[in-house]
Amino acid sequence: MRLLLFSLLMLLFSCENPPQTSKSERMAQAICNCTTPLLDLNKQAAQAPDQIDFDGIQIAFEQARACIAEQRMKPEDLQEVEKALVVKCPELSAEKELWTELLGKN
Repeated sequence: MRLLLFSLLMLLFSCENPPQTSKSERMAQAICNCTTPLLDLNKQAAQAPDQIDFDGIQIAFEQARACIAEQRMKPEDLQEVEKALVVKCPELSAEKELWTELLGKN
């Protein structure tokens, strides 16, 4: 009986303390969510180059850029966010040129 009670208490306390995410990890996840539609359209365009939706891609790009701007990322956060993107959003992390364009640094 004591073992059952001890196990239940351990389970209860272990569930109450989820791992904390850093500001850069939260920003990276938000940015990933912002860019998913654009990345999906780019992937479709690569698979079917004769059926590219240029207008849709442009709209998704502008929406992603606006969404990223809403995150109010400071220049000093950029390096940590980029590190977090490698884990949270490897597709975007691999697209360095797109990432630079989305940040408006072209």
